[in-house]
Amino acid sequence: MMQQKPYLFLEHTADILFEAYGQTYSEAFENSAHAMLSVFGTAGAHERASFSVTAHNIEELTVQALADLLAHMDTHEMVFSRVQVTAFDAEKKHIEFTAFGEKKQPRDTVKAVTYHELMVKEGKEGWTIRILLDV
Repeated sequence: MMQQKPYLFLEHTADILFEAYGQTYSEAFENSAHAMLSVFGTAGAHERASFSVTAHNIEELTVQALADLLAHMDTHEMVFSRVQVTAFDAEKKHIEFTAFGEKKQPRDTVKAVTYHELMVKEGKEGWTIRILLDV
């Protein structure tokens, strides 16, 4: 099996569009978070925050979990450097994860995680998540 990059930024006129990949949904979600977090610059990992998100479907779960991460960074003036999924239940559309980072000002800002151009799919090679960030 071909080893591919964990995520790839795609051309977009005004906003930030990327695809993230993984053998499992959890891995693809972690790589989606990593792609989003890379926009904010580097950060340490000595502070952590835990998240628990439930949604109606896998697309909503993905957007809501990334949006919760974004909101926490904004309200707590933090930059996260990585995310680790601690629990995922596909049937219940539920994910739990921990984010690691530090209190600091981000290099850039992201207004929102959008549903525009959203794709969450499982294929023969694993999972692909496409996200458009409103900047």
